[in-house]
Amino acid sequence: MEHNLDYKSIGKRIKNKRLSLNLTQEVLAEMVGIGIQHLSKIENGKAPFSLVCLVALANSLQTTPDYLLMDNVIAALPNLMGEVSETLNDCSSTEIYIISKTITALKESLRNIKSLCG
Repeated sequence: MEHNLDYKSIGKRIKNKRLSLNLTQEVLAEMVGIGIQHLSKIENGKAPFSLVCLVALANSLQTTPDYLLMDNVIAALPNLMGEVSETLNDCSSTEIYIISKTITALKESLRNIKSLCG
């Protein structure tokens, strides 16, 4: 099994969380104790980071490392389900109905593809 991290998805989560807290890169970089250029590279998925840096980012962003890593961790299903629920929070009933039908069709297609591929 391959254990490569998707640094782009982690960086996107870091950037989105930073923006939701109205923090600039300069402020977050200072809070974490890293340079602005390094933070920019992290947010763009172009630089790896240490575990110490990950924890500092999570603490500074008022979140958890598992939230930042959830696209990389198979056991993160509860977090992903929470994210889906949060995404749907402001949808109208018509939008939720359409999204539900779309998800059902997508799930069926994915399972059909899996059965064809073995």
